[in-house]
This record gives sequence, C-alpha cells and structure tokens, in this order.
Amino acid sequence: MGLRSVSRVTSTSCTLVLVATSLASGQQQFGPRVADARQQQEQQRPQGAPNWFPLQPALQQHTDGVLKFWEFHSGKIERYRSDFQRWEYDRQNFHPVQPLTYATGKIMYAQPDKGLFEVTALQQGQKQADGTIAFVQQKDTEFEKWICDGATVFEFDHRNKQLIERGLPPEMQGKQIVEGPLPFLFGAKKAQIEARYWVRINPEKKDVFWLEAVPKQREDAANFEWIDIVIPDDKEFLPKAIILHHRGGTQTTFEFTKREINWNETFEKLAVWNRAFFNPATPGGWKRVKEPAPQQQVVQPQGQAFPLRQAQQGLQRRGPR
Repeated sequence: MGLRSVSRVTSTSCTLVLVATSLASGQQQFGPRVADARQQQEQQRPQGAPNWFPLQPALQQHTDGVLKFWEFHSGKIERYRSDFQRWEYDRQNFHPVQPLTYATGKIMYAQPDKGLFEVTALQQGQKQADGTIAFVQQKDTEFEKWICDGATVFEFDHRNKQLIERGLPPEMQGKQIVEGPLPFLFGAKKAQIEARYWVRINPEKKDVFWLEAVPKQREDAANFEWIDIVIPDDKEFLPKAIILHHRGGTQTTFEFTKREINWNETFEKLAVWNRAFFNPATPGGWKRVKEPAPQQQVVQPQGQAFPLRQAQQGLQRRGPR
C-alpha cells in the first residue's frame, strides 16, 4: 500500500593503487588540501543549512536547470486537479513500517490563488494483540476539507457540523497559493523557491527528478525538516509524489494520480467547476461560523498552508489509539 520506492543507485567506489616510491610526496600534500577544502566548505555553510550545501558546481548547474524548467512549465498551468493517496507515519510511537493513517482524496487548483483539498476516505491503523496492524474505516466526521478562494478560507468541520469561514488579511488576499509550504505541487518561480529553501537534485536518484528541499525560514522549519519531491519524467513535469519529513520523526507521503492540467471543457462545465472555489454552500444541518481575519504577525494565513497543515492537524488529532 506504500508509495512505490525509487531504487537507490550508489556509485561504485574507485580503488586507488598507491605506489609509495612515486606518490609519497603527493600523498603528503593531498591530506592538507582535502582538509582545507572541507574547512572552507564548512565556513561557507549558513546556519541551519543541510550538510550537502553548498553544492558542487555540476550539481548546482543541474539543479538550476531543473528549477528553471519547472518554473517555465508550471507557468502554463491555469487549472490543475488530481486524486491523491496519503500515508501518515509515526515510526517512533506507532509502528516502524505501517502507516498510522491511510487516506484518499482530491486536490483542485485554479490560478493564481484558489485551491481545494478534500479527504474522501480514511482508514485508521490500530494495533492488534498479536502485534499486527489492522486498518479501520473511519466515519466522515474525521474527513478533512478545505477551500480557498483567494480572499477567504472555508474549513469544513465535519465533527462539529460547522463551515468555518476565515477571511485572509488584506495584505495576503490575492497571494498565490504557491507561497505556502508546498510550492512544488503547482510550481513557483525559481527565485521564490531558493529564497525559502536550500534545494538540490538528489544525485543518487537516477531514474527520476528527485528534489530535496530544506526550509530556511523558521516558520517552515517548525513544520518540517525537509521535503522530497518526485517528478517521474520531463514530459508533463508534474510531481508524482511529495514526502514531508516532520519534526519528531513523523512523515506524510502524498502520491498523486489522474493528474490533469488545463483540460478542455465546455463553458457550462467550466463554470460549475469554478464555483467550487466561490462561497461554498453550507451543508444541510450545519452551522456557518465566520471568524475575523487573523493578524499576519500572529499566525500564518491558513489559506497558504495547503495541504500540509491539514495533514499535520489530522496526524495530531488521530494519534495512536
């Protein structure tokens, strides 16, 4: 049920044959040079940067090329939709291999700042007396649904039967959703990504574009230690999977299927699709609750947290039972 792993390719070590009589003097000079290079690299590494930073020139050039191509391709995306599978892991407190939860759902996006995230089915892992894990289907009260229309965030609280309406501060209205913690799903400009993350192409992954991103900003670092973004090919250049490595050893893995962008639809169908992002109707028997716009300096706008915050809240709420 887990995400299909991408095989790790390791480089073959080279065997060095040292002839003492001819290389003794060169070997004596090589050690200090390597030590000096490592020391210089350590001095160039900013606080909080991963140990692979700064990148070697060839890898930096490759990473720059991928980010530029991703910026070019994602700039063409006006509409996006896909199904997803989500696995939430807590290997320290629940199980070293089995997920704590497994969910399916859908994601929708419309340029530049409209998004929908919805869980349509959820299974909770439960430990059995024999040590195995059984997955129990959960009621819709545990489902998550979130919509942003660019000015307001609508959260569907199934448990309390409330549609919570949160206005975004004026300075955040109209901001692109890619400014949130997951810019890589819909794309972002190369400069924006590099301003918030240390990024590299994982050199050990040979068959896919496997990006690693480590947050630079305190707000992002509080949520996750790093992100893996798996792009299977250079045709559509759409992420197939995103893996979030959280603080405390937990992990959230998304795998995306039925990915579509800029599909052809009649005007009527397109209008119905767009209405998903505008003032959603209150479900029957529910209460609509309006909350004031948060202060920017107090909390991060929830409309920009798509879909990481939902996964984290669900993981915290549905801890091991």
